Amino acid sequence: MKTILVVDDNPANLGLLFNCLDAEGFRTLVAQDGKKALDMAARIRPDLILLDVIMPEMDGFEICRRLKQTAETREIPVIFMTALADTESKVTGFACGALDYISKPFHQEEVIARINTHLTVQEQKNHLLRINREKEKIIAVVAHDLKGPFQVMFSYLQLLTDSYDRYTDERRKKYIQRISTSTQASFRLVEALLNWIMAGDGTLDFSPKAFSVKDHADLAISLTRNMADVKNISMDLAADEGIRVFADANMIAAVLRNLVANAVKFTPRGGRVWVGADQTEGRIRIWVKDTGVGMPRELIKNILAGSDYESNPGTEQEKGTGLGLVICKEFVEKNNGILEITSRMGEGSRFTVTLPSAPLE
Repeated sequence: MKTILVVDDNPANLGLLFNCLDAEGFRTLVAQDGKKALDMAARIRPDLILLDVIMPEMDGFEICRRLKQTAETREIPVIFMTALADTESKVTGFACGALDYISKPFHQEEVIARINTHLTVQEQKNHLLRINREKEKIIAVVAHDLKGPFQVMFSYLQLLTDSYDRYTDERRKKYIQRISTSTQASFRLVEALLNWIMAGDGTLDFSPKAFSVKDHADLAISLTRNMADVKNISMDLAADEGIRVFADANMIAAVLRNLVANAVKFTPRGGRVWVGADQTEGRIRIWVKDTGVGMPRELIKNILAGSDYESNPGTEQEKGTGLGLVICKEFVEKNNGILEITSRMGEGSRFTVTLPSAPLE
């Protein structure tokens, strides 16, 4: 049910519009002054606002300006209601951010037609904005997940290109094997990402199902194994094949890849990274722990609040996007899960993802 906020100081107009909109199946709210209108718009976020121009204390033009200056309300479409017919008033209204005018006295058919038209336009606009946001997430996920393996391949290829004759056969075979491992893992990742993207309608496809945590943890470790080897970081996995969650496999796989890659990125040479999963009371806990540099409380607070943050370079100056952990939190919560972060500066961090367990077959 769409919500319409009607702002007018005239009780007779409010009654007429309320009955008209209610008969059309809208949820109708009313405000008789600008202060109340701004408060209700911010709290309730109506789908559309019908706004009278001439009111005491704060006129409709000023209300509209304030609505458009506030992040929570600037996208709400506003239609002015007025007896003013001069061009200057209309121009002023459009300059304030209004989309349309309805002239007084009202014609109910015109009111409903204009409301329906602008609600349809707003729905289409919101859909396009949602697709654009999803595409930005896709780009961030793909960039984050592919950057590490390709950097490893480029590094070993550069070593072989520059100093091939200086290495023993054993050393050359070792480097070629690492390139092969990264290539295979990257190919599996590209296949998974392409299937995920193509399954949707321009947005990220959400298809929860039962799956084993260990399989995706294995791939996350495979993609970062070479980066860990370069820094002499040991990696351990403790997850039984039988630990299964009910969630979107692509989203949780992306979360695991991100958390494991970050653990390696922020762990100095000679450190350790652990990945594990266990089950308790119908929930699955997946955790990634490291002996890295740790995280300040303010950064953890920003991540858990869903705020963007500036990504710091890793212990070997590895670069990041600054979006990964925020997207991880969003993906986890979309799957009815919880992301928890504990960390101590100079000692390391632990990321715990709690998800619903898969139903028994």
